[in-house]
Amino acid sequence: MKNTLINQSQPWLSLNASSVNQQIKLPLLFEHEPTRLDTYQLSVLGISLNYAYQAVDQTVLSQLTQLLTESGFAHEQARLFAGEKVNFTENRAALHMALRHQHPQATTWPEGIQQEVHHELARLEALTHQFGQGELKGFSGATLNVIVNLGIGGSDLGPKMVVSALEHLPRLTAETHFIANPDPWALKKLLNQLNVHKTLFILSSKSLSTVETLENYFSICDWLRSQGCQEEQLAAHFVVVTSSQDKARQLGFSDNRLFAMWDHIGGRYSLWSAIGLSIALTYGWSTFTELLHGAAQMDKHFYHAPPHENLPIMLALLAIYNRNFLHKDNHLMALYDGRLSYFTEFIQQLDMESNGKHVNKWGERIDYGTSPLVWGGLGINGQHAYYQAIHQGRLNTTVDFIAVKQDSLATLPRFEQHQTLIHHSMMAQARAMALGRSMRATRERLIKEGYSEPQLSQLAPHRCFAGGTTSNVIWLDHLDAKTLGALIAAYEHKIFTQSVIWQINPFDQWGVELGKTLLTDLSTR
Repeated sequence: MKNTLINQSQPWLSLNASSVNQQIKLPLLFEHEPTRLDTYQLSVLGISLNYAYQAVDQTVLSQLTQLLTESGFAHEQARLFAGEKVNFTENRAALHMALRHQHPQATTWPEGIQQEVHHELARLEALTHQFGQGELKGFSGATLNVIVNLGIGGSDLGPKMVVSALEHLPRLTAETHFIANPDPWALKKLLNQLNVHKTLFILSSKSLSTVETLENYFSICDWLRSQGCQEEQLAAHFVVVTSSQDKARQLGFSDNRLFAMWDHIGGRYSLWSAIGLSIALTYGWSTFTELLHGAAQMDKHFYHAPPHENLPIMLALLAIYNRNFLHKDNHLMALYDGRLSYFTEFIQQLDMESNGKHVNKWGERIDYGTSPLVWGGLGINGQHAYYQAIHQGRLNTTVDFIAVKQDSLATLPRFEQHQTLIHHSMMAQARAMALGRSMRATRERLIKEGYSEPQLSQLAPHRCFAGGTTSNVIWLDHLDAKTLGALIAAYEHKIFTQSVIWQINPFDQWGVELGKTLLTDLSTR
């Protein structure tokens, strides 16, 4: 029986006709629907999405929903939540939601998984309590109150992003650091900052064979020895998170310093596990559980809400339209809160490692786009750098603008003005990118500025803007652990939804594995 390819389905063909024949223009949409900013939006769990600046109308949204149905999404979503082996190239389930230890139905995850998760959570809570009470000591007897996470990829990006995003919260640590790069200058810079007597290192590696992480680990051991730490005292300065427990024991670690990872948890989905230990040790156990709770609430929303009210599904459908029908091959993350400065890096891995695939689930090469190039950073900085290429260059991009509505700093003198400036800047950029400025409007503006007719003819082409950059404007009510957890889970589910429509496996990463294999081969010669 011939496989049914999604790009040959009727909803796909209809959407293609809509985008090619009608060429929906954003300014025209606002003329026809002047209340778009009020109607094209939804809110859930402290997160509001306004998609008025997407080049969609109700007809296109209906066609996208039909495409979702045609893809067999409901069946694939049910398989994911049932713990079936959706990662078919590795014969594994994808059970990152089980780490949030709540199932959206009145059922449980596959037998044994929930018990293992609860067991590890209890051990993590106990270690966090010991750390907070100052019970963990280094080789000289000093209390350990500085954390360094050693990991790369998913063992680094997620925890680092969360620790940065919650930096306004009270903390247990004196300092928290992350080192992923084995560049000797990066390691030297870090070690120069550390108090050797007070530093606890978290060795985070699913396989415990990641060359970059082990290189840093062995150099740190040498540094500890050079500072007076005896061989038998090294373990006091380490905690290990890995699925390769036997390898960790061979390195000399006892079971009370080993925490589990599982094969069914991908690195980019692992911050909810013991990989997130740096989060718990920095901000305490209650903050870590709030993060889990926010994600679990988003799981429930994703499972039950209908498509037009479902935040992850709506994000996915809009992204599908941009990628496959408007042919936007790059996606800008424009963040208007400095605490979210690492969110772009996190989404880069989550999106591009998951959906950067060239064959479908039947092993057939596909001829439509999947993951876009994800890039960006702090929006205020971008306005004075790369935004120019979006406004008037040839980039065909789409944008997620993200900001926080309420900030405790805004209650301090003058800080409210800073916050207002940031919010107004984001809204102005979203509007400018979407609607641009026509030649007629540009000429009218130049006339008001006092330019003559010859000057108008010369300057107007340089000062008009095509517009057409589609975007989501996402507001967080607050930047707290629960809302952040919900936001992260929303992007996880968005990416899964896209993968179902694209008929690809989002849970393997064979391109990454090839690089690891070649590096290992070269390193062992």
